Amino acid sequence: MKLNLCTIRSIVICLILIFTYTTFAAGLKLKVGDKVPDFTINDPNGKPIHLSQLKGNVFMIDFWASWCQPCRMANVELVPIYHKFNPHGFEIFSISLDSKKELWVEAIKNDKLVWPYHGSELKGFEANVAKLYGVDALPSTFLVDETGSIIAVDFDEFDLEEKLTKIYFEQVNLYPTLVSNKIFFTNETKYQIEDASGRVLLKGKGKEVNVSSLSYGDYLVKFEKKTVQITKLKSPQSATFYPVRADDKITISQQVHYEIYSQLGKLEKKGNETVVDVSHLKPGLYYISLDGEVSSFHKK
Repeated sequence: MKLNLCTIRSIVICLILIFTYTTFAAGLKLKVGDKVPDFTINDPNGKPIHLSQLKGNVFMIDFWASWCQPCRMANVELVPIYHKFNPHGFEIFSISLDSKKELWVEAIKNDKLVWPYHGSELKGFEANVAKLYGVDALPSTFLVDETGSIIAVDFDEFDLEEKLTKIYFEQVNLYPTLVSNKIFFTNETKYQIEDASGRVLLKGKGKEVNVSSLSYGDYLVKFEKKTVQITKLKSPQSATFYPVRADDKITISQQVHYEIYSQLGKLEKKGNETVVDVSHLKPGLYYISLDGEVSSFHKK
Protein backbone atom coordinates (compact mmCIF):
# COMPACT_ATOMS: atom_id res chain seq x y z
CA MET A 1 0.00 0.00 0.00
CA LYS A 2 1.38 3.37 -1.01
CA LEU A 3 1.07 6.36 1.24
CA ASN A 4 1.14 9.82 -0.18
CA LEU A 5 2.83 12.73 1.56
CA CYS A 6 -0.43 14.10 3.02
CA THR A 7 -1.29 10.72 4.53
CA ILE A 8 2.19 10.34 6.08
CA ARG A 9 1.99 13.86 7.46
CA SER A 10 -1.44 13.12 8.97
CA ILE A 11 -0.16 9.94 10.61
CA VAL A 12 2.83 11.75 12.10
CA ILE A 13 0.60 14.53 13.46
CA CYS A 14 -1.77 11.96 14.96
CA LEU A 15 1.11 10.10 16.64
CA ILE A 16 2.45 13.33 18.09
CA LEU A 17 -0.99 14.25 19.39
CA ILE A 18 -1.50 10.80 20.90
CA PHE A 19 1.90 10.91 22.59
CA THR A 20 1.28 14.39 23.91
CA TYR A 21 -2.18 13.48 25.20
CA THR A 22 -1.08 10.28 26.93
CA THR A 23 1.87 12.02 28.53
CA PHE A 24 -0.37 14.81 29.76
CA ALA A 25 -3.10 12.42 30.89
CA ALA A 26 -0.67 10.30 32.85
CA GLY A 27 0.52 13.40 34.65
CA LEU A 28 3.98 14.22 35.82
CA LYS A 29 4.45 13.80 39.53
CA LEU A 30 5.33 17.00 41.32
CA LYS A 31 8.96 17.20 42.40
CA VAL A 32 11.13 19.02 44.92
CA GLY A 33 11.11 22.75 44.22
CA ASP A 34 7.64 22.79 42.64
CA LYS A 35 4.87 24.91 44.12
CA VAL A 36 1.94 22.80 45.26
CA PRO A 37 -1.30 23.56 43.39
CA ASP A 38 -4.28 24.46 45.54
CA PHE A 39 -7.39 22.29 45.55
CA THR A 40 -10.71 21.90 47.35
CA ILE A 41 -11.98 18.54 48.55
CA ASN A 42 -14.74 17.33 50.88
CA ASP A 43 -14.05 16.04 54.38
CA PRO A 44 -15.96 13.03 55.85
CA ASN A 45 -18.85 15.35 56.78
CA GLY A 46 -19.14 16.65 53.22
CA LYS A 47 -17.63 20.01 54.15
CA PRO A 48 -15.22 21.53 51.59
CA ILE A 49 -11.66 21.98 52.86
CA HIS A 50 -8.90 23.82 51.00
CA LEU A 51 -5.16 23.19 50.87
CA SER A 52 -4.69 26.97 51.05
CA GLN A 53 -5.89 26.80 54.68
CA LEU A 54 -2.40 25.56 55.54
CA LYS A 55 -0.63 28.51 53.91
CA GLY A 56 2.26 29.68 56.08
CA ASN A 57 2.72 26.27 57.75
CA VAL A 58 5.09 23.42 57.11
CA PHE A 59 2.80 20.55 56.16
CA MET A 60 2.67 17.09 54.65
CA ILE A 61 0.28 15.99 51.90
CA ASP A 62 -0.37 12.28 52.36
CA PHE A 63 -2.11 10.22 49.65
CA TRP A 64 -3.31 6.94 51.17
CA ALA A 65 -6.26 4.51 51.29
CA SER A 66 -7.83 2.16 53.81
CA TRP A 67 -7.03 -0.86 51.59
CA CYS A 68 -3.34 0.10 51.25
CA GLN A 69 -1.45 -1.99 53.81
CA PRO A 70 1.84 -0.01 53.56
CA CYS A 71 -0.21 3.16 54.17
CA ARG A 72 -1.81 1.70 57.29
CA MET A 73 1.57 0.58 58.59
CA ALA A 74 2.97 4.07 57.96
CA ASN A 75 0.08 5.59 59.92
CA VAL A 76 1.32 3.85 63.07
CA GLU A 77 4.60 5.79 62.81
CA LEU A 78 3.03 9.00 61.54
CA VAL A 79 0.71 9.62 64.50
CA PRO A 80 3.45 10.16 67.13
CA ILE A 81 5.37 12.39 64.70
CA TYR A 82 2.26 14.54 64.32
CA HIS A 83 1.86 14.85 68.09
CA LYS A 84 5.53 15.78 68.47
CA PHE A 85 5.65 18.54 65.85
CA ASN A 86 2.08 19.84 65.63
CA PRO A 87 2.55 22.15 68.65
CA HIS A 88 5.25 23.89 66.59
CA GLY A 89 2.97 24.37 63.58
CA PHE A 90 3.32 21.14 61.56
CA GLU A 91 0.14 19.86 59.87
CA ILE A 92 -0.94 16.92 57.73
CA PHE A 93 -3.44 16.99 54.87
CA SER A 94 -4.54 13.42 54.18
CA ILE A 95 -6.16 12.53 50.86
CA SER A 96 -7.81 9.12 50.66
CA LEU A 97 -8.07 7.30 47.35
CA ASP A 98 -10.82 5.10 48.73
CA SER A 99 -14.07 4.57 46.85
CA LYS A 100 -16.23 3.63 49.85
CA LYS A 101 -16.81 6.26 52.52
CA GLU A 102 -17.46 3.85 55.39
CA LEU A 103 -14.08 2.12 54.93
CA TRP A 104 -12.29 5.49 54.76
CA VAL A 105 -13.96 6.85 57.92
CA GLU A 106 -13.39 3.61 59.83
CA ALA A 107 -9.68 3.64 58.96
CA ILE A 108 -9.31 7.24 60.18
CA LYS A 109 -10.86 6.21 63.51
CA ASN A 110 -8.97 2.94 63.92
CA ASP A 111 -5.58 4.46 63.04
CA LYS A 112 -6.21 7.47 65.35
CA LEU A 113 -5.52 10.02 62.61
CA VAL A 114 -6.46 12.99 64.78
CA TRP A 115 -5.48 15.83 62.44
CA PRO A 116 -8.44 17.81 61.06
CA TYR A 117 -7.56 17.75 57.36
CA HIS A 118 -8.99 14.61 55.74
CA GLY A 119 -10.45 14.65 52.25
CA SER A 120 -11.56 12.25 49.54
CA GLU A 121 -13.40 12.32 46.24
CA LEU A 122 -14.21 8.60 46.71
CA LYS A 123 -13.04 7.93 43.14
CA GLY A 124 -9.86 5.94 43.78
CA PHE A 125 -7.05 6.81 41.38
CA GLU A 126 -9.56 8.62 39.18
CA ALA A 127 -9.71 11.42 41.75
CA ASN A 128 -8.94 14.80 40.19
CA VAL A 129 -6.47 15.69 42.95
CA ALA A 130 -4.52 12.46 42.31
CA LYS A 131 -4.20 13.41 38.66
CA LEU A 132 -3.30 16.98 39.60
CA TYR A 133 -0.36 15.72 41.67
CA GLY A 134 0.58 12.89 39.30
CA VAL A 135 -0.06 10.20 41.92
CA ASP A 136 -0.22 6.66 40.53
CA ALA A 137 0.90 4.63 43.55
CA LEU A 138 0.34 4.57 47.31
CA PRO A 139 1.50 5.77 49.71
CA SER A 140 2.57 9.03 48.09
CA THR A 141 3.77 11.95 50.18
CA PHE A 142 4.89 15.56 49.76
CA LEU A 143 6.51 17.75 52.42
CA VAL A 144 5.81 21.45 51.85
CA ASP A 145 7.44 24.51 53.42
CA GLU A 146 5.83 27.79 54.53
CA THR A 147 6.11 29.28 51.04
CA GLY A 148 4.21 26.40 49.40
CA SER A 149 7.31 24.79 47.85
CA ILE A 150 7.89 21.04 47.97
CA ILE A 151 11.00 20.17 49.98
CA ALA A 152 10.70 16.35 49.95
CA VAL A 153 8.76 13.66 48.07
CA ASP A 154 7.95 10.03 48.98
CA PHE A 155 9.92 9.93 52.21
CA ASP A 156 9.58 7.41 55.03
CA GLU A 157 8.75 8.30 58.64
CA PHE A 158 12.41 8.32 59.67
CA ASP A 159 13.27 10.89 56.98
CA LEU A 160 10.21 12.94 57.90
CA GLU A 161 11.16 13.16 61.56
CA GLU A 162 14.75 14.05 60.67
CA LYS A 163 13.64 16.84 58.33
CA LEU A 164 11.14 18.24 60.83
CA THR A 165 13.75 18.17 63.59
CA LYS A 166 16.07 20.28 61.44
CA ILE A 167 13.26 22.68 60.53
CA TYR A 168 11.88 23.18 64.03
CA PHE A 169 14.80 22.59 66.39
CA GLU A 170 18.03 23.19 64.46
CA GLN A 171 17.19 25.92 61.95
CA VAL A 172 18.22 29.38 63.20
CA ASN A 173 15.90 32.37 62.75
CA LEU A 174 16.16 36.03 63.71
CA TYR A 175 13.63 38.40 65.30
CA PRO A 176 12.48 41.18 65.29
CA THR A 177 13.14 42.87 61.95
CA LEU A 178 12.17 46.31 63.29
CA VAL A 179 14.70 46.85 66.06
CA SER A 180 15.05 49.09 69.08
CA ASN A 181 18.06 47.85 71.07
CA LYS A 182 18.46 44.10 70.55
CA ILE A 183 17.97 41.34 68.00
CA PHE A 184 17.55 37.70 68.97
CA PHE A 185 18.42 34.35 67.36
CA THR A 186 16.48 31.15 68.04
CA ASN A 187 19.78 29.30 68.57
CA GLU A 188 23.34 30.39 69.21
CA THR A 189 24.98 31.28 65.93
CA LYS A 190 27.80 33.22 64.32
CA TYR A 191 26.66 36.50 62.81
CA GLN A 192 27.80 39.74 61.27
CA ILE A 193 25.92 42.97 60.69
CA GLU A 194 26.71 45.09 57.65
CA ASP A 195 25.64 48.51 56.43
CA ALA A 196 24.41 49.20 52.89
CA SER A 197 27.99 49.45 51.59
CA GLY A 198 28.91 46.01 52.95
CA ARG A 199 31.04 47.35 55.80
CA VAL A 200 30.96 45.00 58.80
CA LEU A 201 29.84 46.90 61.90
CA LEU A 202 29.25 44.08 64.38
CA LYS A 203 30.18 40.41 64.43
CA GLY A 204 30.33 37.62 66.94
CA LYS A 205 28.53 34.53 68.22
CA GLY A 206 25.51 34.30 70.48
CA LYS A 207 21.71 34.23 70.81
CA GLU A 208 21.20 38.00 71.19
CA VAL A 209 22.96 41.09 69.89
CA ASN A 210 22.90 44.60 71.34
CA VAL A 211 22.49 47.01 68.41
CA SER A 212 21.91 50.18 70.43
CA SER A 213 25.19 51.60 69.09
CA LEU A 214 23.93 51.55 65.49
CA SER A 215 22.42 54.65 63.92
CA TYR A 216 18.84 54.40 62.72
CA GLY A 217 18.42 52.90 59.26
CA ASP A 218 18.63 49.60 57.38
CA TYR A 219 21.24 46.89 57.93
CA LEU A 220 21.95 43.35 56.75
CA VAL A 221 22.40 40.54 59.25
CA LYS A 222 24.26 37.50 57.90
CA PHE A 223 24.08 34.15 59.72
CA GLU A 224 23.72 30.45 58.86
CA LYS A 225 24.00 31.22 55.11
CA LYS A 226 21.06 33.61 55.45
CA THR A 227 20.83 37.35 54.95
CA VAL A 228 18.03 39.25 56.71
CA GLN A 229 17.40 42.97 56.51
CA ILE A 230 16.63 44.76 59.77
CA THR A 231 15.64 48.35 60.41
CA LYS A 232 16.99 50.22 63.44
CA LEU A 233 14.22 52.55 64.56
CA LYS A 234 14.95 56.23 65.08
CA SER A 235 12.92 56.91 68.20
CA PRO A 236 10.90 53.91 69.38
CA GLN A 237 7.95 54.65 71.63
CA SER A 238 7.62 53.14 75.07
CA ALA A 239 4.59 50.84 74.99
CA THR A 240 3.33 48.07 77.22
CA PHE A 241 0.76 45.30 76.78
CA TYR A 242 -1.48 43.02 78.83
CA PRO A 243 -2.22 40.29 79.77
CA VAL A 244 0.92 38.16 79.75
CA ARG A 245 -1.29 35.06 79.76
CA ALA A 246 -3.77 35.66 76.96
CA ASP A 247 -6.96 33.83 75.97
CA ASP A 248 -8.03 35.47 72.73
CA LYS A 249 -6.59 39.01 72.67
CA ILE A 250 -3.90 41.28 74.05
CA THR A 251 -4.15 45.04 74.49
CA ILE A 252 -1.29 47.46 73.73
CA SER A 253 -1.07 50.73 75.69
CA GLN A 254 -0.62 52.89 72.60
CA GLN A 255 -0.51 52.55 68.84
CA VAL A 256 2.89 51.20 67.80
CA HIS A 257 4.11 48.67 65.27
CA TYR A 258 3.98 45.17 66.73
CA GLU A 259 5.29 41.80 65.56
CA ILE A 260 4.44 38.45 67.16
CA TYR A 261 6.92 35.58 66.79
CA SER A 262 6.79 31.92 67.77
CA GLN A 263 9.56 30.32 69.82
CA LEU A 264 11.06 29.19 66.51
CA GLY A 265 11.28 32.75 65.21
CA LYS A 266 8.33 32.43 62.83
CA LEU A 267 6.47 35.70 62.27
CA GLU A 268 2.87 34.93 63.25
CA LYS A 269 1.28 38.38 63.03
CA LYS A 270 2.12 42.06 62.68
CA GLY A 271 0.25 45.35 62.56
CA ASN A 272 -0.39 48.56 64.49
CA GLU A 273 -3.78 48.12 66.16
CA THR A 274 -4.01 48.41 69.95
CA VAL A 275 -6.25 45.35 70.45
CA VAL A 276 -4.67 42.27 68.87
CA ASP A 277 -6.59 39.08 68.17
CA VAL A 278 -4.43 36.07 69.11
CA SER A 279 -7.22 33.47 69.17
CA HIS A 280 -5.74 31.71 66.12
CA LEU A 281 -2.44 31.00 67.87
CA LYS A 282 -1.77 27.58 69.32
CA PRO A 283 -1.21 27.46 73.11
CA GLY A 284 2.38 28.18 74.12
CA LEU A 285 5.05 30.84 74.51
CA TYR A 286 5.35 33.74 72.04
CA TYR A 287 7.45 36.87 71.68
CA ILE A 288 5.93 40.26 70.96
CA SER A 289 7.99 43.16 69.63
CA LEU A 290 6.57 46.65 70.30
CA ASP A 291 8.55 49.08 68.16
CA GLY A 292 11.51 46.75 68.49
CA GLU A 293 11.30 46.09 72.24
CA VAL A 294 10.77 42.36 72.75
CA SER A 295 8.75 40.77 75.56
CA SER A 296 7.09 37.39 75.94
CA PHE A 297 3.54 36.23 76.57
CA HIS A 298 1.79 32.91 76.93
CA LYS A 299 -1.20 31.92 74.81
CA LYS A 300 -3.54 29.80 76.92
